[in-house]
Amino acid sequence: MKATRILSIFLLTATAALAAQPNAPAPNIAQWEAVLAAREQRATLLRDELKAIDGRIEARVDALVDGLRSIADSKDSRTKVARMKEQNITALKRNIEYYRNKRATLQEELRRPTINLTEEQKRRGIAVFDARIEKRVAQILEIQKSLPTHKDYDRYSATGSNWYGTTYGVNEDYEQNQRLTGVTNRQRKETEAGLRKSIAYLDQKNRTMRAQMDAAPYAARSKDLAAEIEKNEALIADRRKQIGIALAPVETPTKQIGQKEAADLDRALNIAIADLRREFNTLFARYNALIPELTAINNTRAAIANAKAKKSS
Repeated sequence: MKATRILSIFLLTATAALAAQPNAPAPNIAQWEAVLAAREQRATLLRDELKAIDGRIEARVDALVDGLRSIADSKDSRTKVARMKEQNITALKRNIEYYRNKRATLQEELRRPTINLTEEQKRRGIAVFDARIEKRVAQILEIQKSLPTHKDYDRYSATGSNWYGTTYGVNEDYEQNQRLTGVTNRQRKETEAGLRKSIAYLDQKNRTMRAQMDAAPYAARSKDLAAEIEKNEALIADRRKQIGIALAPVETPTKQIGQKEAADLDRALNIAIADLRREFNTLFARYNALIPELTAINNTRAAIANAKAKKSS
């Protein structure tokens, strides 16, 4: 980040110097081009940082999901693993909401621009957020499928015998399955509700866009809206399939772990999640720095083009 800070200081100084004299002649084009080159270098550094941080985040999330979907509770750990899975599903859902909000901002920028980003830059950002959202949905379903399903254990089992015959007690396997499927059923309902909410949201967006097309049938705008509607229809179809996956009584093969192993894993997961939260905050700090930098680059390019046009006329 040292190089980025040095560039920031240079850009602030150079821009201030160019704008400091209102009655001076128009700035030298070479000066503007120097500022542009510095800004482009800073943007490249920010992009490289974003890619590196994003790569680390995705590798860690992949490892967490793979680790969680491979293990299960034993009678010793009771529901500790299931609750860890539930906790991580909740974290992935929050991640989706954050990406969705950022996507919505860029989508609105396509319709009502407030910053000087090109359409290509906005669409590229939207595509990245779309990919992350769909990956998180798939990861939620992977963890969901590894939660225990209902098994037909007898409620009571023989525990011994006495003078009066066989004695019975509550079957521990039955009790454990009841505890675990309570978590599974609750999580299934929440996942189904989230997917149905997504379908309703996409359906409402499509109705709004169809109304916009009817109200202002401009060719270019209608083409964009039609493409977005088609994309949403495909997502709605995917969400319906995902509901089927979430509700299917299919359980991923897992390895049962004991209470101590589960407790150790829980501590390690909490550390990993805290690290991920810091990385995520850093990721969007860089993203929030990149957007105004790209805007400034586009503004500077436009200013140079105008200056050259005036010079040649």
